[in-house]
Amino acid sequence: MVRKPTTSCLNKEDGSTSLESIISLSILFVLIIIGVLIFLQQSRFDEEYFNASVMQAGQGGTKTSAASQDKSSAKINVIAPEGFSPMSDQENFDQVSLSDKIDGKAEGYLAAGFVSLTCLRFASESNPDQWFEFYLYDMGLPRNAFSVYSSQKREGVTPQDFTKFAYSTENALFFAYGKLYIEVISGLKDEGLIKKLIVMAGDFITKQPADNVELPELEFFPTENLDQGSISLISKNGFGYDKFDNIITAVYQVEGKKITAFLSIRETPENAQALAKGYDDTLSEFVGKDRLKPEIAQIPDLIIADIFDEYELFFTDGKIIAGIHSSPDKKLGERIAADIYRKISGAKK
Repeated sequence: MVRKPTTSCLNKEDGSTSLESIISLSILFVLIIIGVLIFLQQSRFDEEYFNASVMQAGQGGTKTSAASQDKSSAKINVIAPEGFSPMSDQENFDQVSLSDKIDGKAEGYLAAGFVSLTCLRFASESNPDQWFEFYLYDMGLPRNAFSVYSSQKREGVTPQDFTKFAYSTENALFFAYGKLYIEVISGLKDEGLIKKLIVMAGDFITKQPADNVELPELEFFPTENLDQGSISLISKNGFGYDKFDNIITAVYQVEGKKITAFLSIRETPENAQALAKGYDDTLSEFVGKDRLKPEIAQIPDLIIADIFDEYELFFTDGKIIAGIHSSPDKKLGERIAADIYRKISGAKK
C-alpha cells in the first residue's frame, strides 16, 4: 500500500518553495536597480571628458578634453603653410608625461618652469616626404621661455629677424616669443621648406599677442666685443652651484679667446653678498681657500680663484653679483670684469 505524505511534509516543501521565490525576486529586483543606474549614468555621458585626444603609437600624452584640444589646435592649425595639412593627431604633454615625448631632455625644460607641450605634425599635400613637426612649449613666463631657447641654442646657426630671439638650422626653426618656446623640426634639409617655415612663424607671431622678454641685466654688459647671439639665461644650478639661479651669461670675443661673463640681480645687497660667499665656499671645497691677487685694482673685494688653469672671477655691487666664468686668461678676465664693474657704477649715476 502506498503511503500518503503527511501534512507536515507538505508544509515543509511549501516553505522551501516560498523562500526560493523570495530570493529569486530579490535578485531580480537588484538587477533591475543596477540596470536603471547604468541607464541613468549613460544618459549623463560627458562628451568633453571622454573625447580624449588620440596619441601616436608608442608615444604617451595627457588626455585632453575636446574643448581644450580644439583651443590648442587653433593655435597651430591656423599657421600651417599653404599646401600643408596635419598628418597626425595633436599630442599634448604635461609635467608628468613630458619625458614620453622628449626623453633625456625633459629635466632642463622642467627646471626652467615648463607648463605644457602641444605638438602637431604637418605634411605637404603634394609631397608627403616633405613634413615638419611643430612643438609649442608653454613655459609660463617669458624669462622661462628665453632660458630654454638660449640653453638649446648651438653654434653655427642662422639668425632670423621675424622676432627678437630666433634662428634656423638646415632642417629646423627655433624661437622664443612671450611665454612660448617653439621648435619647428623637419625630417629633410630643405632650404625651400625652411623659407616657408620662417613665413609661417612670422604669421604665427602676428596672430598671437605676447609679452616681451624683460632682461634688465643686459643694461650692465658692455657692448664692445660682445657676441649678441651668445646671451643666455641660466634658470637653476648655474656653474654647478645649486644656489646660483637667474643668471644672465654673455660671451666676449677678445684676442681670439672666448670670455664668458655673468651677472645676476638679487633681491637685496645682502642676498648678493651671501650668494658670493656661498659660491666662494663651494670653490674652496675643490681648490682650497687660496685666492689670486688682482692685477687691476678697480674692483673692491674682487675674488679670483684658479680652477685648474681656468679662472673664476666675481664681485658684488649692491644687489648685483657679476663676474667671469672659466676664463682661459686671467688678465683678459679681469679686463672684462672691470668693464662690467664700470658699467654698473655708471648706471647708478
